[in-house]
Amino acid sequence: MKADYKYENGYFMSKELIDKDVAAYLLANPDFFVDRDSLLLKIQVPHKSKGTISLVEKQLDVIRDRQKETKRQLKVFVENAERNKEIFDKSRKLILSMMAAKKSSEFFAALEKELKRDFRCKANSLIFLGEPKQINHFTSRLPAASARKYVGPLLGSQVPTLGMLRPREQDFLFQAQSEKVKSAAVLPIRDKNKSLGMLAIGSSDSEYFTPDLDFLFISFIAETLGKLLPKHLPK
Repeated sequence: MKADYKYENGYFMSKELIDKDVAAYLLANPDFFVDRDSLLLKIQVPHKSKGTISLVEKQLDVIRDRQKETKRQLKVFVENAERNKEIFDKSRKLILSMMAAKKSSEFFAALEKELKRDFRCKANSLIFLGEPKQINHFTSRLPAASARKYVGPLLGSQVPTLGMLRPREQDFLFQAQSEKVKSAAVLPIRDKNKSLGMLAIGSSDSEYFTPDLDFLFISFIAETLGKLLPKHLPK
């Protein structure tokens, strides 16, 4: 309904004035407060701690809040950039170490060493699909049905999973070391779209692997494993 506006005694009056009418009028007349400085000071709006403040003070509060939010976002951006560079450097080092390995024993030793040293890994688990076989203390081959029963969504994911895992998933992946893990990265391993298994990296730091972390560089590790691991696994 259109309001019946009437200007009276320096104020804008209406019998049927509603919020959107006021907002629409002020937006359509940006010069309304020109030469009305006293009106700006007279208009009072609610404030959590001060009771009421002037419109000018309210505007300053809004500007300060926006500045704080901008600074916060910039800080997060810088921290993420630094963290991503750290992950890139560690991923590159790990991949080069795996590629340099000539023997299977060297390959698995390099993988475990870099995970523990550079990724703050307190527990890790490398699972491949196939006939049951314990390859070493952190690498095993399991039937696909068993793996899918406990970690099906992780195994079928197209991208790494970062953050906290479900208790059932965490216990399955890290076994006796499960209680030490506060955050994890689970990397599905594929070769030519065929699911081969997964690598699970567990950290005691709850903030080390988080869902907002860029997983591009960690994905390179999974891709490299998909190419290199088959030749290092026993038949």
